[in-house]
Amino acid sequence: LNPHQTPDPPLYVRLEVTSDSMLTVGWNSPMSDGGDTITLYRVEWDTLATFSSGNSLPHKGYVDVDASVHSSYTVNLLSSKKVYFTRVFALNGAGLGPSQVSSPLYASPAKQVPGKVRSLTATPGTLHGTVDVQWQLPFIPHHDVPCAGTYEVPKECPTLYGSDTPCTDGGEEIYEFEVEFNERDDFLGSDGGRKIVTASLTSLEHLTSGRPYYIRVLARNSIGSGHFTSQHLSVVAP
Repeated sequence: LNPHQTPDPPLYVRLEVTSDSMLTVGWNSPMSDGGDTITLYRVEWDTLATFSSGNSLPHKGYVDVDASVHSSYTVNLLSSKKVYFTRVFALNGAGLGPSQVSSPLYASPAKQVPGKVRSLTATPGTLHGTVDVQWQLPFIPHHDVPCAGTYEVPKECPTLYGSDTPCTDGGEEIYEFEVEFNERDDFLGSDGGRKIVTASLTSLEHLTSGRPYYIRVLARNSIGSGHFTSQHLSVVAP
């Protein structure tokens, strides 16, 4: 026998705007699982706060996701001209528990700045006073909630309709990157600078040999600049 009841509502349900056709919902585990393992989370969305509109997909619907894999989900193919409400339920062997509506209560899709670039590396260059810097495109949107999966094991974002690129660029193509370098980790030192590039690698030149430099990178699209990388790498110029 396994006496149990339905789970409590998920905690900290948040609604984030990912692009002009995507909204991302993130949540934390409920306070109580009801005495049984939570197997699924149900994410529901609608254009009415009562979740009773006559709409069909993609403007109204729900999806059940594996609780062992996901603590976020991205709803796709939405309209920037509509407002969407979202809520999340937890499910165990006793059934669906009560829902928790998101904060904010509703949102409309809109184009956004890019997420943070990832896998930033900096290595001493082959020439004196140079450092080679390299990075990869963002994997998580600007709001820092993974499109799917968990914070520890995020999953790839959906692609925009007609595109094969995961939508971590905010719905607008990234057209340049800004690389900032400085002798101080707060980037306020006198020996430093910024370099604008279009590729995801570059070489910094005319640095002071033997001096450590801190380096960070951001991505930019037509909406604006994303956040700098969280990690500020330090490398000594040869």
